[in-house]
Amino acid sequence: MNTDLVIVGGGAAGLMAGARAGELGMRAVVVERKHNPGRKLLMCGNNRCNLTSDRSVPDLLSGYGDPVATFLSPALTAFPPQALRRWFAERGLETNVHADGRVFPASERADDVLHCLTDTLRDLGVPMVTSCPVTAITRNGEGFTIAADAITLTAARVLIATGGVSYPKTGSVGDGQKWAKALGHRLVPYRPGLAGVEFVEGWLAPPRDISIPDVALHVLSGGDVAATLNGEMLLSRRSARGPCVVNATRAIARLGLRDFSFTVDLCPQHSAEALLALLTAQVTKGRNTTVGDLVSASRLPRSLAVDWLRQEMGLRLDGAVRPEDGPLLRRLVDALKSWRPAVRRIRPLKEAMVTIGGVVLEDVDSATLESRCCPGLFFAGEVLDVDGPTGGYNLQAAFAMGRFALASLSHSFGGRVLVTGRSRSPLPKRSPKVRGPSRAGRRRGGNHGTGRGRRTRR
Repeated sequence: MNTDLVIVGGGAAGLMAGARAGELGMRAVVVERKHNPGRKLLMCGNNRCNLTSDRSVPDLLSGYGDPVATFLSPALTAFPPQALRRWFAERGLETNVHADGRVFPASERADDVLHCLTDTLRDLGVPMVTSCPVTAITRNGEGFTIAADAITLTAARVLIATGGVSYPKTGSVGDGQKWAKALGHRLVPYRPGLAGVEFVEGWLAPPRDISIPDVALHVLSGGDVAATLNGEMLLSRRSARGPCVVNATRAIARLGLRDFSFTVDLCPQHSAEALLALLTAQVTKGRNTTVGDLVSASRLPRSLAVDWLRQEMGLRLDGAVRPEDGPLLRRLVDALKSWRPAVRRIRPLKEAMVTIGGVVLEDVDSATLESRCCPGLFFAGEVLDVDGPTGGYNLQAAFAMGRFALASLSHSFGGRVLVTGRSRSPLPKRSPKVRGPSRAGRRRGGNHGTGRGRRTRR
């Protein structure tokens, strides 16, 4: 079977690329190894799908940092967050901006984002082949042969959008990187990005999670502060996660730090001097001041303070504090401003939100997302050594690259529209699990709007 474009990977980048291919009238096919597309997309933002950030492009790029920012600049400039939100709104999916700038669907449901994408593919006549792991991509004259378990495709162009290697159960198993290497590309070794950390010792008595809404986490290496991350920290019995922690693990990987430690400021809203003055005033203004009163004044969650004070300082919340206990107050301030939890390890790659590593960026033209090693081969998404902090950065990058690659790909055909109107499926009638999303499936909520094992008639 011959077609203009095969998109390998049915995640955020691949689905957006498929939608854009349909808009441009290309004969395109999306091939997905799993039974349903967008499985990792459904997990984003605690199943609510933090699909982008309400920041300007310069602010976004500063969050990615180089070399990722320089590489992403053309794609993000062409398809910024405002354009992404408008794209979804035009298709009936409204979005809301949270106070911290994160953007979610108004319904707070990730499956609504996925349905919007798959419905767009259906409406534009772009077929998607699921349960179809690709086994090899090879050059075939001026085009490519895409070999899968039960089907062989030939295409003038190929877009690899298979993702990284984290959460392999979603279908991200590193196939795209293997094909890229076989076609002459270099790979950056994988490291976990946006992962939690384990502590050396468990210290919270019951196995519960405790949220500290605002901390400043300093990553130290060689006695110097290598990075500082602000935001929420989630603590459990023996581990920590949350935005500031997972962003810290990304910084550690990107900086290539092997030996590092954490210092956590639990009260970043106060300087050490201001916090000492606040606690001193709390002691002197009334009688029978307890350690618990000081905890309330510092805004440290009491649920955390019970175990934390006992381990760090040997104190109880009901312990009395007198005006003459200046040394104790200074110890408490030091502990609050410079908590040093001993980190055992960063959680493994398979549990990380993103993969750091992949296809070397220098092997891909950022102005087109076309390979410098293999003309006609394009990349989008986490298959590349591209990642960002938590907060919508990674999905924004995936959507932008998926759309941007198609603009460049269209020009590689001379800018012509290949098929006018709705394209008919180029697939044979007995191809494996060719899916066109059905509204009945969407109403049932069972399979993200896809028909099982049949070709949808239009």
